This record gives sequence, structure tokens and C-alpha cells, in this order.
Amino acid sequence: MTQEYSTPDPEAARQAPLRDREDLSIYWDNHLRVAFEQSAPHDLPAMVEASLAHVTMLRETGALTEKRADLLLGGLLKLWRRWGDEEPGEDWRPRITSFPFEGSVEDPYYYLEQQLAAACGISTTDLDVQLARSRNDLDAGVFRMVLRRGILDLAELLLQSVRDLEAVAERTVNALLIGHTHRRPAQPTTIAHVLSGLAEALLSQADELLSVYDEMNVSPLGSAAFTGTDISIDAQRVADLLGFSSSFTASYEAVAGAEHFMRLAGLHARIASTGARWARVLQEWMNLGWVRMPDEFTQGSSIMPQKKNPVVLEHLVSMTGAANGEANAVFTTIAAGWYEDSNNATTDVQKHLWSSTERMIRFVRLIDGLTLEIEPAALPSDEDIVRSGATTTAVAEALATQAVPWRSAHDVVGTLFRQGDPTTWESDQVEAALAEAGIKDDGGLRDLVLSSGCDPRRILEREQPGSPGRQAMSVALEHAARRERALAAQFQERRGAVDAARERLLTTATELAGVSTEGCVLSVIGNTNLDVIVHCTQTFPPAGTEQIVPEIEMRLGGSAAIAAQRGAQLGLATRLTAKVGDDPSGRMVRALAEADGLELDLITAQSADSGLTVAAEDQGCERSFLSSLGAMGTFSPDDVRAEAFQAKYVLFSGYFLLPGLQGAAAASLLRASRTSGATSVVDTGHPDGGWTDRIRAELFEHVLPHTDIVLPNESELLGLTGVEDVEDAARNLAARTGALVVAKLGAEGGLVCTGEEVHRAAAPVVTPLDTTGAGDSFNAVFLWALSQDWDIADALRQAVSVASDLVATEPHERDTHLRALRALRD
Repeated sequence: MTQEYSTPDPEAARQAPLRDREDLSIYWDNHLRVAFEQSAPHDLPAMVEASLAHVTMLRETGALTEKRADLLLGGLLKLWRRWGDEEPGEDWRPRITSFPFEGSVEDPYYYLEQQLAAACGISTTDLDVQLARSRNDLDAGVFRMVLRRGILDLAELLLQSVRDLEAVAERTVNALLIGHTHRRPAQPTTIAHVLSGLAEALLSQADELLSVYDEMNVSPLGSAAFTGTDISIDAQRVADLLGFSSSFTASYEAVAGAEHFMRLAGLHARIASTGARWARVLQEWMNLGWVRMPDEFTQGSSIMPQKKNPVVLEHLVSMTGAANGEANAVFTTIAAGWYEDSNNATTDVQKHLWSSTERMIRFVRLIDGLTLEIEPAALPSDEDIVRSGATTTAVAEALATQAVPWRSAHDVVGTLFRQGDPTTWESDQVEAALAEAGIKDDGGLRDLVLSSGCDPRRILEREQPGSPGRQAMSVALEHAARRERALAAQFQERRGAVDAARERLLTTATELAGVSTEGCVLSVIGNTNLDVIVHCTQTFPPAGTEQIVPEIEMRLGGSAAIAAQRGAQLGLATRLTAKVGDDPSGRMVRALAEADGLELDLITAQSADSGLTVAAEDQGCERSFLSSLGAMGTFSPDDVRAEAFQAKYVLFSGYFLLPGLQGAAAASLLRASRTSGATSVVDTGHPDGGWTDRIRAELFEHVLPHTDIVLPNESELLGLTGVEDVEDAARNLAARTGALVVAKLGAEGGLVCTGEEVHRAAAPVVTPLDTTGAGDSFNAVFLWALSQDWDIADALRQAVSVASDLVATEPHERDTHLRALRALRD
């Protein structure tokens, strides 16, 4: 049978995609997006900090008017609260680990401008933040600011490792083992002796790290593109505000220079290489059984159940290879650039240095953790050490002290060892070896040879400085401790200077901008997602068919997000804490929320989709929803920062869409809210599957006892209490919880219950256009009115009135309608 082969059709061949995102060009998707995602978490907080210092200086020198500068400072402070470190002394890693690349701007430099303009409520064309500054000197300054904190963290770990090495050495001074050269037994030594040598190496590295820090801690800001500026500025003032020890002396080198980068990369490789050599020795000690093999640093064998493998030591060697590779990438990239190039030689090496810093911190943590676990196990016996030949040098040295030439003494010992180890030597063998070497002996040298090679512990009495002798070790460890304390003090001084400068800068900028340091009026915690609104329908067409609807709209969704958005539109200082995914809908949620100037704390769940809701709404009818939780399903109390509770009102919304914030987890949030002095407010929403006894019990046990105001709609109020009349249900709920009950009754208006007393407010007659988010708008208006010291009944009437007006207003016009209510504050 003949098999036929057909020629492939070139046009039918699969065309490999050249981009992952269709909304971006090939260049933007394959480079600018990736570069942005890598650099934004590190760069943006430092850019805000540097900009605060720059604008403060421009204000002080008169380059910017006070009014203009203060507007910018206020916007920058908003961004700092969103992106910056929470407290002084935070480690070098960014708090926000990802930023959305929406394709509207090309890099963090322009993203900062975009976000600053939004925070200031102005157009990007009205910004002055880059006056007398270039992206070149800003980048150069930011790179130094990020890396110097990485240096401080690494130095802290190195010196901690030194202290731990000293502590373990002190308790292993008598732990005798066999030292090797060329992987062959050489001489007796102790665990302490080896550790003291490693401590000295780490001290040398820490000393070099201090020198690198001081070279890194010079401000390039003010050098602009590379020649400075004609505007009269004070570069030293900016350096002082940012905690730099000095300002640049040569503006060209300040921007284009890369010496500090190469020194740091080289030092990372040096630290790793030393650690890898130590790992190899420690692995051998563990394999020989001389030191305990700690379970927490081992892995089991796949087919041999008796084996424990200290693979962490192999990983340390592999990490060293990566560190050396990063160093090579830094040097090669720098070498490929022109001296005047601030791209190849600076910007493009950052990712390698960030990666290397992160790796080195993990590397030294592993080294230190292993150090703390060093514990002698089955150390070689004195006889084992003698048998290994490790004491033969002592025999040759003993002969040399008796006027025997060193080489002759060496030959005698070699002859003897070829016949057997020192435990087997007999008198006649020694006499014969001495005679063969032409050495006359009356018996004294023979006895010296037989005795001097049999006691390896003589090394513990050795007095020579730097030796394994007990007294010598004590001196060495004390010397190391003094060096460690001196270096630690210098690093602590430098960290203190940076932290103090940041604190002064934030205080100065806050005072100039007149920004309140108090918390928000309204803080909302809960569900945030993208809403897909299908208008003029509440049902899907039959399977296999299609229905054309007038409009499908996408907008910010989730009861928490809508309430926060409405609060901001009403002029309340509002904060939103929520969790979104690292996906296009998450990026859209962030953009939609930021448009209203909210204080956002949107935690991004890596490699997760955002929550999404599809709402079907027929005009004038109730809505129905299809929702996927996405990242909201992993939202937990650990995601909520302390600032979320620093508000007059803390609204917890979307309870049943947040499985990680239910039951006891919800109770912890509400307790924290009350502890901070806030009024705790809850809007549970409706449970999927209806009101069961279990759900009611959960709410009455964990949630409602810690709630000051509860905001159900009519269906939720009746379902929660099991009472058929709304007023009776409100009284029942108020009596059982002690909370203020505020119920949304749709076209019937609303009611508020304070104990036995019930106040109702009728809704105006309107023609609904879009009821999505009506209850959330009610919540925001009610809390807004309370914040203006309105009484409860008036606040209810205002909330009913505004919510009714909004459902009869086109969605794109609601912002204007709400902002008009700000005049009612007076």
C-alpha cells in the first residue's frame, strides 16, 4: 500500500499570535506593557515621594505659586495614601504589587501625570509637576531611592546573620571535626572556627554594602535631562527632603552614571558566591552526619522513604547562578549603552537589580535560618580524626621544633602514613623511618612522633590568633561582634535619616496643602466588580436564538463600589476597600472608580479574574442578576488596612458575595470599626438560595451584634426577621440587635426604626429609567445627610427623595445631580 503525502497549504498554516491583548499594538503589548507591569509597583510610590519634594521646593523658591503648588501637593498626597508605605521603616518591597496597564499611557512617568491630574481635578495639560525636571533625573532619583531601601534591608539581614553565626560559634567552640582541603581530610578544626570565618566574610560584604549605599545615596534630582535648568531651583533642598546625604556634583554623571548599579550587582553576586561555598560545606557535614539535618530544610525522596535530602543547600547554589546571571546582565546591558544613554545603562538594568535584591534577601534569610539550626550530631571521634590523617601536620611540626629540618620531618611522616594511620604506628616503624631519613635519635624523637599525632584536641589549646583555640576564638568572636555593632549603628543611622526625611516631607506637604490627616467621613468595605447592564429585558432568549436589545452598558458595579462612588460624588471624603482581579475587567473597575477621586484601596488578586455581574433590567421593573465572585471570593480580613476603619462611618456592603468576610471574619471587621470610634453600618444584600435558619443565625450571632446601623431593603428585612409586616419586622430587628434599622421600600419610600418608634418617608412618583444601584445610592445619601448633622427623619426623607430622582435620571447625568446636592451642606 502506497502512502500519499500532501503538500501543506501555506495559507492554511496557523499564524502564531504576535500579541496577547488585541487592544494594544505589537510593540506596546510585547514591551511597554511588560515594562510597565514590572516597574510601576517600585517606581510609582517613589515618584510620588520625589514629586512631593520637588513641588515643595518649587513653592519655596517661587517657581510655582503657592496656590498652584498646594493643589499639586494635595493630589500627590492622595496618591501617596493610595500607593505609599503605611509606616516609616517599611521594607523595600512595594505595598501595591501590580498596577493596571490600560494602554492609555506608555509608562509610569505618564501614568503618574494621568493619576495626579485626576486626583487634583484638573487636566494633564494643566500640570506643573515636571517643571524644571526631566524624566531622566526623576528616574535616576527614583532608582536610587528604591535600591537604597533594598540595601538597608539586605544589610540588616547580613548583620543579623553575623550575630547568629557568633551565637552558634560560642556554643560549638569544642565541636571538633575534620577540616578539608581539595575535599581531602587536612587538619582538625571546630564548627566555631569555620563559622567565625564565615562571619568575617559577611562583615566584609556588609562593609562594602555600606560604601555602595553611600554612593547610591546621592541625589541626581535637579540635573534635568543632564545639563540642569535655567529655572532657579534648589537641588540640595530636594536632596534634604528625600533623605539623600548630598546632591550631585556633576549633572551628566548624575543622570547617565551607572557605577552604583554595577557595584551593587557585583556585590550581590559576591554575597551569593560566598554563601554557595558555605552551602557545599554544610551539605557535606550533614551527609557525614556531623551536624543535624533539620527536617524543615529537607525534602523526601520519591522512591526511598528512608531518605531526607537537604535540597535547600542545592537551591542556594542554584540561586547563586541566578545572581551571577543578573550581575552579568547588568554589566552587559550597561556596556551596550552610550555613556550619555540613560536608557540601556540605567532604566533597563532596574529589573535585574530588583530581581537580584529580592533574591539576595531570600538567599540570606535561608543562610541565617540554616545557621540557627546548626547543631552537632555524630561528630567524628578523636580516633576517627587521627585515622583520617588530619593530625599528621602536628607530628611534622613537633619534629621541626626539635631541630629536624621541615622537609625531612615531612618525609618521615609521609613514610609512616603510607604504612598506616597514626593509630597503627609502632616504635620500630618510627625508628626505621627516622633512620631512613638520616636522623639520629636516642628515643626522644620516636616518643615525640608516637605521642604528638594522637591528640587532635591539642588544637583547642592553640593560642595563635585566628586559630581554633578556645581563647583565640573568644578574641575573634568579640572582634566580629564589635565590627557588627559598629556597622549596624551606621546602617541604623542611615535608615533613620531616610525615615525621618520622609516623615518631615509628608508633614510639610500636608501642612502646605492644608490636607486633613484624619480619616475619611465614609469608608466602604465590600463587593466591587464590573456591571454589565442589559436594558429592556429580564429573560434570555430560547437556546440557539438571539435577541437584539436597545443597549448593553458597562459601569462600576457592586453595592460597596456604587455606595462609595455616590458618597464621593456628594462630596464626602470617601474610601473604598475591595478586591479585584488582575484582568481587563479589574483594570476597568479601577479606572471607573478613580474617575470620581475616591481614596482607593483595591487589592489585586494575582492570576485571578475580577467579579462580574450581569444585570437584566426591564424598564420600570425589578432587576435580576447573574454574578461571578472572582477575586471577591478570596477577600479576607487580612486584606483590609487599618486606614479603612479611620472614618466617621464604616459601611460593610455585599456580605453574601464575600465568603471570606462572613461569620466571625465579619465580626472582626465590625469590632475593629467600633474600636476605632466609627459608626458601623451593614447592608447584607440578599443571600443566594434565600433566607435559611442557618443564615439568620449566622447574622444574629456574628454580624448584627456589632452593627450600629443596618440598611436592608424590604425583602431582606422580612426574610431576615421572618415577620410579614415591614414595620413589625423593623421593630423586631431593632429590639433584637439594638441597631438603627433603615429600610428601603422601593416605590413605597423608606422607614427608619429607633426602638419602638417608626418614621416613614413616602417616595415621589417617578418614571423609572434605570433602578440599578438605587439602594446603594440611598445608603450613601442617608449617611451623607447624617454626616451633615441632619436628624434621622430628615435624613430618611432626603435619601428616599434622591434615590427616587436617580432612578428617573439617565445614568450619565447622575454625577451632576449628586454634585448639586453639595450646596445643601450649608
